[in-house]
Amino acid sequence: MKISLVGLSGCGKTSIYLTTLGGMTPLETRDLGPTVMHDVKSHNYLGLEISLWDFGGQEEYRQSYLERPQLLANTTALVFVLDLHQPEQYDEANRYYTDVYRAIQEGGGDPNIYVFYHKYDVEDYFEAKLKESLAKAKTLPFIKEHAPKTYITSIYRQDELSDVFRQILIADFKELQNSVQKAQANLAKLKSKIIVCDVNGNVITHNIKGFATGIQLREDLRDYILVCNVIRENFLATDSANFSAVSEVKRLDSSY
Repeated sequence: MKISLVGLSGCGKTSIYLTTLGGMTPLETRDLGPTVMHDVKSHNYLGLEISLWDFGGQEEYRQSYLERPQLLANTTALVFVLDLHQPEQYDEANRYYTDVYRAIQEGGGDPNIYVFYHKYDVEDYFEAKLKESLAKAKTLPFIKEHAPKTYITSIYRQDELSDVFRQILIADFKELQNSVQKAQANLAKLKSKIIVCDVNGNVITHNIKGFATGIQLREDLRDYILVCNVIRENFLATDSANFSAVSEVKRLDSSY
């Protein structure tokens, strides 16, 4: 699965990646520099091989992608990011989206299309201006023409943003979607606080109100899950096992 993350320079594409699949907090992304050309990251999520392409949004790079449309080939999901803090750039963003979409189509592509109305956060902007900017964004020609799936996003609402990405990752897998929805419904009935993740430490769902995390758990927890799986697969003959450990922060327990 190839996800192409596209938008003008400074719209927040790299921060979106880092706070969902990159294991970083919003504050850790504040001093990022612009992406040079494009950056490609690979992930495994519930057995799906994910290739995420973060396309730098500076003008000279945008032109190079259009001159080499093979870079956009095989895009499964096109995620176009609109910066709500820069409404004066909407016309330019509209032209760029149109060019990118045409290049993908001419290469035989037919991706799922998503638009993020991004940086909807009052931490850095006045709420009244955000609402005005959002209303204007929804009237852009390419939004009306292609009717993409749209989301209002902010890295400061990290768990909501991660949930959006989870929906995108499993959008073409109905059986997997149904399984996740059933898990969410069952967790909602429980008083215990539970995080469900895969063997790679990717969060699938949870029932912890106010829990802020990206799709990936932090590194020490991912390492803990990996060790538990290695022990289970290589040293135990039983079908299930319980493990526990104590970190500097809290006690950790796992069941298999």
